[in-house]
Amino acid sequence: MAKYSFEFKMEVVQAYLNAEGGYRYLASKYNIPA
Repeated sequence: MAKYSFEFKMEVVQAYLNAEGGYRYLASKYNIPA
């Protein structure tokens, strides 16, 4: 079983590509390890 769903991964990637923040900010926002 995957740790994160495909939909969740896509949400995080889209946030990154839309320049919503750097990877550390997004990791904090989505509560994932950086």
